[in-house]
Amino acid sequence: MGMMLACKRVGKRKENITMVICGEVVIEAALNGGRDRAENKAVPFTADELAAEARRCADAGATVFHIHARADDGGWTADPARYAEVMRGLRDAIPHGLVSITSIRPERVGVDEILELLAALAAEPTTKPDLISVNLGHIVAWETLVSDPGHRRTIHYPNAYDDITRLLSACAVHGIRPELGVMDLGFVSNAVTFRDEGRLPERPWFLIELDSPAYGAGVQVSPSTVANYDALVAPMGEYFPASRWAVHGQGVAGYAVIERALAGGSHIRVGFEDAIHLPDGRLAPSNAELVAWAIDAARDVGRTPATFEEARVITGCD
Repeated sequence: MGMMLACKRVGKRKENITMVICGEVVIEAALNGGRDRAENKAVPFTADELAAEARRCADAGATVFHIHARADDGGWTADPARYAEVMRGLRDAIPHGLVSITSIRPERVGVDEILELLAALAAEPTTKPDLISVNLGHIVAWETLVSDPGHRRTIHYPNAYDDITRLLSACAVHGIRPELGVMDLGFVSNAVTFRDEGRLPERPWFLIELDSPAYGAGVQVSPSTVANYDALVAPMGEYFPASRWAVHGQGVAGYAVIERALAGGSHIRVGFEDAIHLPDGRLAPSNAELVAWAIDAARDVGRTPATFEEARVITGCD
């Protein structure tokens, strides 16, 4: 694998399940996601802003950088030219960093648009991402209407079986590592299906995503609680004992989940996509402050931030 890591296998539960625990912790910084600047004016949109923010996060200790390129108005885009501009800026700013993009798309957009984006970016070394997040199922949310607070609209972020299989095939063709998003127990079941069909990498890299800030928030995935983290990790440890994953929550509630994950040997993700506030409720001035908190939290439980080279090995990007 290129280098030795301080990892060990530990027993888990009565069935003598084992999972890999690493002293080194990969810290992924999700720099913007779909956040609006109305929430926090420091959310980076442009290529220059993302590059500068990634450099700050790298200096703080992050090794993986997850980005959503944005249109001129700050909205969603899968424009290859816009992503290429962002990727080149990131490669200049963090030449040894691992860059992750997203495959999430609105309901009106077919998966072909993401596949075309991947093919265009993979054609050039300076624009090719290291990873892409691939959620292992649909996401549904009920959003309260600003114009009519008594009603909600249903928002879909589709990922049908054929969509996922095509994304995974494209990752294999282009040599891009999928970050397999697990957001609920049904997603774990889907992961097992894809594994049994031989569609996953030999040692998958997962994102365990407790991507709802609370019960009743309208997002129909696991809310950010320690109990839900434990419930997801149990079957993941059983069905994917040799795999590794990064964990994140949503909002301030997600920090307790991250602390639990660090103590249990998992890797973690922080950043404006997941939370715009620090654990004490203060608005974060940049993603770097969230990374600095994660570094301190890791060291509090005896974990060491992974180097760029170690992160490549742990995520399977080596």
